[in-house]
Amino acid sequence: MNRVTLGQQSTWLAKRKRELGLTGRDYVPVNSGARRTAGKQALLDKLAEINRTSKRALRFLSRS
Repeated sequence: MNRVTLGQQSTWLAKRKRELGLTGRDYVPVNSGARRTAGKQALLDKLAEINRTSKRALRFLSRS
């Protein structure tokens, strides 16, 4: 097993992202939600409803 420090890993990852032309957060795959359970979807729907009616917005994105 090879051991690397977090600094070494960060350096390697930054280099690899530059090689691939990835910038910012555009390289993070979006969760499609295709395998989301009914309970989880109901929870997200309720949070989205609260977010619509509340003066103080919740910090999440609903992809329903």
